[in-house]
Amino acid sequence: MKLRSFLFSALLFSATVLSAQTEGTSTKSSSLTLGFQGGLNVSKFQTELDSTDVSARIGWQGGMMLRYGGSFFIEGHLELGQSSVELVTPDTALMNIKSKVYRTFMSVPVMLGYKVFKSDDGSSSVRLMAGMEASAILKTKVDENLFYVEQDDFEPYSVYAVGGIGMDLWFLRVDLALHYGLTPMLQSDETSKNVMGTFNLGFTF
Repeated sequence: MKLRSFLFSALLFSATVLSAQTEGTSTKSSSLTLGFQGGLNVSKFQTELDSTDVSARIGWQGGMMLRYGGSFFIEGHLELGQSSVELVTPDTALMNIKSKVYRTFMSVPVMLGYKVFKSDDGSSSVRLMAGMEASAILKTKVDENLFYVEQDDFEPYSVYAVGGIGMDLWFLRVDLALHYGLTPMLQSDETSKNVMGTFNLGFTF
Protein backbone atom coordinates (compact mmCIF):
# COMPACT_ATOMS: atom_id res chain seq x y z
CA MET A 1 0.00 0.00 0.00
CA LYS A 2 2.79 2.41 0.88
CA LEU A 3 4.67 1.52 -2.31
CA ARG A 4 1.54 2.24 -4.32
CA SER A 5 1.11 5.59 -2.59
CA PHE A 6 4.71 6.55 -3.38
CA LEU A 7 4.41 5.50 -7.02
CA PHE A 8 1.10 7.34 -7.35
CA SER A 9 2.63 10.57 -6.03
CA ALA A 10 5.65 10.18 -8.34
CA LEU A 11 3.35 9.65 -11.32
CA LEU A 12 1.25 12.65 -10.29
CA PHE A 13 4.38 14.80 -10.14
CA SER A 14 5.42 13.61 -13.61
CA ALA A 15 1.95 14.24 -14.98
CA THR A 16 2.03 17.74 -13.53
CA VAL A 17 5.35 18.42 -15.28
CA LEU A 18 4.14 17.12 -18.64
CA SER A 19 0.81 18.92 -18.42
CA ALA A 20 2.44 22.20 -17.48
CA GLN A 21 4.97 21.92 -20.29
CA THR A 22 2.19 21.24 -22.80
CA GLU A 23 0.13 24.20 -21.63
CA GLY A 24 3.21 26.40 -21.50
CA THR A 25 4.00 25.78 -25.16
CA SER A 26 0.41 26.32 -26.28
CA THR A 27 -0.23 29.73 -24.70
CA LYS A 28 1.90 32.59 -23.52
CA SER A 29 -0.52 33.44 -20.73
CA SER A 30 0.13 30.20 -18.85
CA SER A 31 2.41 30.50 -15.83
CA LEU A 32 5.06 27.82 -15.50
CA THR A 33 7.79 28.18 -12.86
CA LEU A 34 10.76 25.85 -12.54
CA GLY A 35 13.23 26.12 -9.70
CA PHE A 36 15.83 24.50 -7.50
CA GLN A 37 16.09 24.67 -3.72
CA GLY A 38 17.96 23.36 -0.73
CA GLY A 39 17.92 23.77 3.00
CA LEU A 40 17.76 22.29 6.48
CA ASN A 41 15.30 20.10 8.33
CA VAL A 42 14.61 19.18 11.95
CA SER A 43 12.98 15.80 12.68
CA LYS A 44 11.14 14.55 15.74
CA PHE A 45 10.19 10.89 16.08
CA GLN A 46 6.97 10.15 17.96
CA THR A 47 7.26 6.64 19.40
CA GLU A 48 5.92 4.55 22.29
CA LEU A 49 9.16 2.59 22.76
CA ASP A 50 9.67 1.94 26.46
CA SER A 51 11.70 4.58 28.34
CA THR A 52 12.95 6.17 25.15
CA ASP A 53 13.39 9.91 24.71
CA VAL A 54 13.89 11.43 21.28
CA SER A 55 15.96 14.55 20.61
CA ALA A 56 15.67 16.39 17.31
CA ARG A 57 18.74 16.89 15.14
CA ILE A 58 19.42 18.95 12.03
CA GLY A 59 19.38 17.34 8.59
CA TRP A 60 19.37 18.56 5.01
CA GLN A 61 17.43 18.32 1.75
CA GLY A 62 17.61 19.64 -1.80
CA GLY A 63 15.94 19.21 -5.16
CA MET A 64 13.78 20.74 -7.85
CA MET A 65 10.27 22.19 -7.96
CA LEU A 66 7.69 22.90 -10.63
CA ARG A 67 4.71 25.23 -10.17
CA TYR A 68 1.85 25.84 -12.58
CA GLY A 69 -0.92 28.40 -12.24
CA GLY A 70 -1.57 31.95 -11.11
CA SER A 71 -3.04 33.03 -7.80
CA PHE A 72 -4.20 29.43 -7.38
CA PHE A 73 -1.53 26.92 -8.36
CA ILE A 74 -0.31 23.35 -8.13
CA GLU A 75 3.28 22.69 -7.08
CA GLY A 76 5.35 19.52 -7.05
CA HIS A 77 8.82 18.80 -5.68
CA LEU A 78 11.37 16.04 -6.17
CA GLU A 79 13.82 16.06 -3.25
CA LEU A 80 16.73 14.09 -1.86
CA GLY A 81 17.68 14.56 1.78
CA GLN A 82 18.73 13.17 5.12
CA SER A 83 17.06 13.47 8.52
CA SER A 84 18.47 12.45 11.90
CA VAL A 85 17.45 12.12 15.55
CA GLU A 86 19.08 11.01 18.79
CA LEU A 87 17.42 8.26 20.86
CA VAL A 88 18.16 8.14 24.58
CA THR A 89 17.18 5.29 26.93
CA PRO A 90 18.17 4.63 30.58
CA ASP A 91 20.47 1.65 31.14
CA THR A 92 20.22 -0.73 34.10
CA ALA A 93 23.58 0.60 35.30
CA LEU A 94 22.00 4.05 35.78
CA MET A 95 23.67 5.33 32.63
CA ASN A 96 21.96 6.70 29.55
CA ILE A 97 22.44 4.90 26.25
CA LYS A 98 22.44 7.25 23.29
CA SER A 99 22.17 6.42 19.62
CA LYS A 100 21.83 8.52 16.49
CA VAL A 101 19.57 7.49 13.62
CA TYR A 102 20.23 8.80 10.10
CA ARG A 103 17.69 8.29 7.30
CA THR A 104 18.40 9.19 3.67
CA PHE A 105 15.18 9.74 1.75
CA MET A 106 13.69 10.70 -1.60
CA SER A 107 10.36 12.51 -1.38
CA VAL A 108 7.66 13.70 -3.78
CA PRO A 109 5.31 16.30 -2.27
CA VAL A 110 2.41 17.56 -4.40
CA MET A 111 0.57 20.62 -3.07
CA LEU A 112 -2.17 23.07 -3.95
CA GLY A 113 -1.50 26.69 -3.11
CA TYR A 114 -2.86 30.21 -3.04
CA LYS A 115 -0.97 33.51 -3.23
CA VAL A 116 -2.39 35.63 -0.43
CA PHE A 117 -0.31 38.57 -1.65
CA LYS A 118 1.04 39.32 -5.10
CA SER A 119 2.82 42.41 -6.41
CA ASP A 120 1.37 44.27 -9.39
CA ASP A 121 4.06 42.99 -11.74
CA GLY A 122 3.76 39.43 -10.36
CA SER A 123 7.44 39.22 -9.40
CA SER A 124 6.86 38.92 -5.65
CA SER A 125 4.28 37.01 -3.64
CA VAL A 126 3.43 35.31 -0.35
CA ARG A 127 2.09 31.75 -0.70
CA LEU A 128 0.14 29.25 1.40
CA MET A 129 0.36 25.57 0.39
CA ALA A 130 -1.00 22.22 1.54
CA GLY A 131 -0.96 18.71 0.13
CA MET A 132 0.39 15.18 0.43
CA GLU A 133 3.90 13.75 0.27
CA ALA A 134 5.25 10.27 -0.41
CA SER A 135 8.75 9.44 0.83
CA ALA A 136 10.98 6.44 0.10
CA ILE A 137 13.75 5.68 2.59
CA LEU A 138 16.90 4.93 0.59
CA LYS A 139 19.17 4.19 3.56
CA THR A 140 18.88 3.95 7.35
CA LYS A 141 21.93 4.08 9.61
CA VAL A 142 21.67 3.32 13.33
CA ASP A 143 24.59 3.68 15.75
CA GLU A 144 25.62 0.42 17.43
CA ASN A 145 24.94 1.73 20.95
CA LEU A 146 21.16 1.24 20.80
CA PHE A 147 21.07 -2.53 20.44
CA TYR A 148 17.28 -3.06 20.32
CA VAL A 149 16.56 -0.78 17.33
CA GLU A 150 18.01 -1.88 14.00
CA GLN A 151 17.86 -0.68 10.42
CA ASP A 152 15.30 -3.31 9.43
CA ASP A 153 12.89 -2.09 12.12
CA PHE A 154 12.09 1.03 10.09
CA GLU A 155 9.42 1.09 7.39
CA PRO A 156 10.84 1.73 3.88
CA TYR A 157 8.06 4.13 2.83
CA SER A 158 6.16 6.95 4.51
CA VAL A 159 3.20 9.16 3.64
CA TYR A 160 2.94 12.70 5.03
CA ALA A 161 0.48 15.56 5.17
CA VAL A 162 2.41 18.71 4.35
CA GLY A 163 1.61 22.39 4.72
CA GLY A 164 3.63 25.55 4.61
CA ILE A 165 4.14 29.18 3.79
CA GLY A 166 6.49 30.64 1.20
CA MET A 167 7.68 33.89 -0.29
CA ASP A 168 8.85 34.80 -3.79
CA LEU A 169 11.19 37.78 -4.18
CA TRP A 170 11.91 38.13 -7.86
CA PHE A 171 13.93 35.00 -8.69
CA LEU A 172 14.52 34.03 -5.04
CA ARG A 173 12.17 31.79 -3.01
CA VAL A 174 11.98 31.06 0.70
CA ASP A 175 9.82 28.27 2.17
CA LEU A 176 8.88 26.96 5.61
CA ALA A 177 6.91 23.71 5.84
CA LEU A 178 5.70 21.10 8.33
CA HIS A 179 5.59 17.42 7.29
CA TYR A 180 3.41 15.25 9.55
CA GLY A 181 3.71 11.48 9.20
CA LEU A 182 0.46 9.61 8.54
CA THR A 183 1.93 6.10 8.43
CA PRO A 184 3.94 4.14 11.05
CA MET A 185 7.68 4.74 11.08
CA LEU A 186 8.61 1.59 13.03
CA GLN A 187 7.31 -1.87 12.18
CA SER A 188 7.02 -2.72 15.88
CA ASP A 189 5.13 0.46 16.84
CA GLU A 190 1.94 1.32 14.94
CA THR A 191 1.73 4.69 16.69
CA SER A 192 5.23 5.81 15.66
CA LYS A 193 5.43 8.79 13.33
CA ASN A 194 7.98 11.21 11.98
CA VAL A 195 7.28 14.94 12.21
CA MET A 196 9.68 17.16 10.28
CA GLY A 197 10.04 20.89 9.82
CA THR A 198 11.89 22.16 6.75
CA PHE A 199 13.44 25.45 5.66
CA ASN A 200 14.38 25.91 2.02
CA LEU A 201 16.07 28.67 0.06
CA GLY A 202 16.11 28.53 -3.72
CA PHE A 203 15.76 30.27 -7.04
CA THR A 204 13.30 30.10 -9.94
CA PHE A 205 13.41 30.88 -13.64
